[in-house]
Amino acid sequence: MNEFDTHKKTLEDFLQSIDFIYSGDVISSTEKKIVEKIKHSSFSASLFRKLVIEIYDYSIQNMFGKSKEIVVHRNSFKDIYELMDSLQINPKLIFYSTNSNLNLQLGSHILEEEDGHTYLPTYFNRRFKLMSYNREVSAYYCPSILDDVDDCHFYLVDKPIQSMVWSLQNMEYSISKGFSSNEHRIKTSIYDCDYEVYKIRVVNTQKLREDKINSILNEN
Repeated sequence: MNEFDTHKKTLEDFLQSIDFIYSGDVISSTEKKIVEKIKHSSFSASLFRKLVIEIYDYSIQNMFGKSKEIVVHRNSFKDIYELMDSLQINPKLIFYSTNSNLNLQLGSHILEEEDGHTYLPTYFNRRFKLMSYNREVSAYYCPSILDDVDDCHFYLVDKPIQSMVWSLQNMEYSISKGFSSNEHRIKTSIYDCDYEVYKIRVVNTQKLREDKINSILNEN
């Protein structure tokens, strides 16, 4: 057993608590490699952290690409629970932005993204839960969502968007010793998973109409 194998159980227990990225239903896989020069010759927690963040970024962008868009007018948006009841999926996850949370009052104050005391960025942490009847939806702040106050976005998903359990099981960690530094290499698989996702755009139609008119006038 090499040194990395001794860390796997700890890493597995740690990642298992991040429900949106751990146990997705795999459709296909892509090979992932990450290499870095490091002075020491033991397992690098910082390199593993970098890998997990890159897998997060890949998974979120994949989610954006798979999403079905629904546009809701701001003055007709009454309640997040009413909206979820109208969908053809049973959402288990919500990814929201600063704008969507503050303007639509989804349920949480945005925390500082880095507090210096957590291993992963705080957007890996569940911020709150939306609960009603038999529904329980874990809510995560997502810094990759680009929107504005008059066009707020959030995403509702029915299942995990990545399968880190298999990434970890298939992971190889190797170290090639050098003269002044050592080459640390992680090789694994990342996955496209089976889930349904809706992108909800809540728009201030009056403001967007005014912006469009101003844009046309400025062109002339």
